[in-house]
Amino acid sequence: MNCELAKQISLTDLLKKLGYTPTRTTRIDWWYLSPFRTEKTASFKVNIDKNVFYDHAEGFGGTTLDFVMKYNDCDIKSALELLKNDSFSFHQPIIVSSNIIQEPIYTIRAIKPLTHPNLIQYVNERNLSLKMAQNYCKEVHYTLNNKSYYAVGFQNELDGLELRNKYVKMCLGKKAVTYFDNKSKDIVLLESWSDYISFLTLYPNTEKQYDYLILNSVAMLNNTIIKTPNNYLYKCTNGELYKCINVQMDKSINNALYKELKYERIICCFDNDKAGDSATLKVVQAYQNAFDGRKMYENHKDLNDYLLTINRNDLT
Repeated sequence: MNCELAKQISLTDLLKKLGYTPTRTTRIDWWYLSPFRTEKTASFKVNIDKNVFYDHAEGFGGTTLDFVMKYNDCDIKSALELLKNDSFSFHQPIIVSSNIIQEPIYTIRAIKPLTHPNLIQYVNERNLSLKMAQNYCKEVHYTLNNKSYYAVGFQNELDGLELRNKYVKMCLGKKAVTYFDNKSKDIVLLESWSDYISFLTLYPNTEKQYDYLILNSVAMLNNTIIKTPNNYLYKCTNGELYKCINVQMDKSINNALYKELKYERIICCFDNDKAGDSATLKVVQAYQNAFDGRKMYENHKDLNDYLLTINRNDLT
């Protein structure tokens, strides 16, 4: 088994073998509940013409080989071995015309302050500071496939909205990071907005003490942080910052402009799981001044899981 053969293996056949069935299909796209998390609304799409997938909530996609590596949290060599030891169809499925329906369409109906009782309850159940949640999150009302929903919304740098409630974990619009620049010499890297609000709930005095970069998915790590230079961790050395951000330049010129780190310390506060371990290792290996900041919650999955074990009265 080599990479090219692996990429030809039908994703839909592989998903079927793993026990996943599409919730809806079009002539080209098949939609599934994501194999990577629990969700109520399908956000995982397979383009059967190109035999590639895209997870809209994670902002991540790729070939059959990419899927196997992420699904099994393994490298290319291990993924090829897994595929070699099993039998998957190399043909693309035939679509029955009666299955053809419209692509999922969403409309944002309202973005307003976070006040809905059910969403307040959701915030409280996660032991998050309501004040902090209301400062950084909004109440988003939207329609998806002609059905109305509402959720806590957290905006990213491309005006996409990370949506969460008791039943939904998804992104409307483009997937991107969220960056808070407080002119600090230290930056904290986090996976999700709930980790960010958990951090501020635990340590409210640090709200302006650090800069913060929320990935909104560890899948954003490589292009945002590991791929250098970037305008989150590096500063423009010639003083012409607007050129660095707004003008498309030759790569060599761009590298020359971005060559000095902004931060004395880069603090990684990712999840305590395989993905979080991998993300932390990548950042620590890429930057000498980066370190693992997870010791405070080393026996818990993430910051919010740790926060749930603490009596909120002890924090006030």
